[in-house]
Amino acid sequence: MRVSTSESSSVSMTNEYTDEYDNQDTSDDTQFWRKESLHRFAVVPSIGRSRWSLCAVISVTTVILMILIITVSVSHVKFERKFSATEMTVKNLNQTLQSIIFRSHNLEENGHKLKSDISNLEFDLETVQTKMDDMSDSTQILSDKISELKCLINKISSKNNTEDQCCPVGWFLFSSHCYFFSKNGMSWNSARDECENKKSQLLIVKNRQEKEFVVSKTSPLYFWLGLTDGRTGEWEWLDGTPYVMVNREWMPGQPDNWEAHGLGGGEDCAHFHRDGRYNDDHCSRHYRFVCKAQATSI
Repeated sequence: MRVSTSESSSVSMTNEYTDEYDNQDTSDDTQFWRKESLHRFAVVPSIGRSRWSLCAVISVTTVILMILIITVSVSHVKFERKFSATEMTVKNLNQTLQSIIFRSHNLEENGHKLKSDISNLEFDLETVQTKMDDMSDSTQILSDKISELKCLINKISSKNNTEDQCCPVGWFLFSSHCYFFSKNGMSWNSARDECENKKSQLLIVKNRQEKEFVVSKTSPLYFWLGLTDGRTGEWEWLDGTPYVMVNREWMPGQPDNWEAHGLGGGEDCAHFHRDGRYNDDHCSRHYRFVCKAQATSI
């Protein structure tokens, strides 16, 4: 009975162990199935993402290649245009060079003829200059003749035939004197000499009426007149007549013999200012001038 009991116990233990083993196997199989299933479900999304990434890379690469192809094509077209333009420029330069070379050969061949033509041209210029000098004298004679003709016309048309006076062409008559108002400027000394060449004198004002007439022709420009203190330090007219100082005839504060102009020395020559009053200035200044001469009677 003990044996039976032991056997029964052994059998019983064996059966219990077997059940546990079966349950364990079942448990392991179940666990394995679960892991495998989970592993399969986890792998499927990973493969999809890989394919999507590959497609994206291929697309981007394709786009980049297309951009490169277009860029290279455009650059090639621009290069061909620039090359064609450069080729044309080189061709034009070559033609110009050939033309220069051709003309230089002709110049060497015709060198003697060219020198001869230049010599003839220089001779013709000298001839023209000589004729112009001769014409200058003739022009002065013609001007004098015209002045005489003008005086004759004035005498014929004048209502007062007792005293007919006239002036050269371009001069103005006032109270038995003729006045010339220059259009160009020069220094005081040059103006004095120019008036002498015209058989006249740089203006010497004798009275108020004469001054008013002259100012009506000079204002508002500057004109030299024959008044200076350069010879004695005292203001005098060109004919040596002393000038009697009248302050109202001068610009305010003048004459001042100003020396800060940088021209050297003071101011020794007088000119008409804008309103007709006098002002002293450096004699080298270039101003217009007034010449005065006796009118001729016919």
